[in-house]
Amino acid sequence: MAKKPTLNNITTGYTSAEALNENFQALRGALDNTLSLDGSTPNAMDADLDLNGHNIINASGIIIDGVDAFALINKTTISINPPSGGQDGDIWFKVSS
Repeated sequence: MAKKPTLNNITTGYTSAEALNENFQALRGALDNTLSLDGSTPNAMDADLDLNGHNIINASGIIIDGVDAFALINKTTISINPPSGGQDGDIWFKVSS
């Protein structure tokens, strides 16, 4: 759900400058509390992101603790043929460096 700033209705002429400035400050605060789609700042996550069951799409890469997850997946081999000491039913993963 989007966060909506509380704005004051301006009903008079001469005393409206203060209310107008308060509205601009509320709008500024609300905009500063958003993520930028173009990557401009502020654009940092300070809380967990709940996708509510939706997927991340169109990602060219995912970096987790400095490790490129896509590159790691591409270097992974999965085999049912065990090396020495394996048992039937085991699945073996090998990650090439």
